[in-house]
Amino acid sequence: MPHVPIDDFMMYYEVIGKGTPVVCLTGWGTGAGHGFASYPRELLDEFQLIVYDHRGIGRSIGGLGREPSTHLYADDVRALLTALGIPQAHLYGRGGLGGCIAQQVALRHPDIVISAILGQSWAYADPLLAAQFDALYQLRLNSFESFQSACATMCYLPDYFATHHDDLLGPQGSWADIRYATDGHLALIGASRTHNTIPDLPQISCPTLIIQSGPHDWITGPRLGAEVAGRIPAHEMLYLPDAPHAISTHPESATRLTSAVMNFLRKSNSKT
Repeated sequence: MPHVPIDDFMMYYEVIGKGTPVVCLTGWGTGAGHGFASYPRELLDEFQLIVYDHRGIGRSIGGLGREPSTHLYADDVRALLTALGIPQAHLYGRGGLGGCIAQQVALRHPDIVISAILGQSWAYADPLLAAQFDALYQLRLNSFESFQSACATMCYLPDYFATHHDDLLGPQGSWADIRYATDGHLALIGASRTHNTIPDLPQISCPTLIIQSGPHDWITGPRLGAEVAGRIPAHEMLYLPDAPHAISTHPESATRLTSAVMNFLRKSNSKT
């Protein structure tokens, strides 16, 4: 299995496809554990995709001896690209936290960033988001099943949940890939809670696509995307008004997302 030594841990990663590299930054889960299923398959027609597992998660080994932060996870991305001999790449951050980490990579290591896709990210945890993170942290600390049930009710539309709840809950349900990675998962929630790029976002100068779902996303709703967009001078915005947090479960929104991502990456590629 491919691992690279980074700082105080061994990072697991996978690379597939040919073309300009796109680093896939995921949120509260394993990047490589889902393979490439969380990202549009059309990307593989034109780009090389790189997925990896965060420190303390999935097949990555160790790395939980340091204070978790989006700064730290961003430095891990830089170290991975250095180890792979890749001087520059597109960033595709999804799931909320992945978009926050992409912000930090673009800010801390702008020389390696061709473009950045910020999927459902936030500039800081406002009082509502902070309270949600605090509650989910306690639920995860005490019971994976309680966390899974609570988070699933916030990530899917009611009709989808009613039809698929047997698949979303239980041992093989949502977030099952990190069921036994409690410490690594709590670290990701903690980094989500403390992320704050309010004073820094105006410094992002690379081409940036901000993806924001609508009011049916009960975690990272429109107010958070507006905060990010209002602070990055040059950006494109994809607003998906009918999408829940789990965009892929809403076919119309998923189709629009795929088209926008492909067009954005092609356009950004042509400028390099």
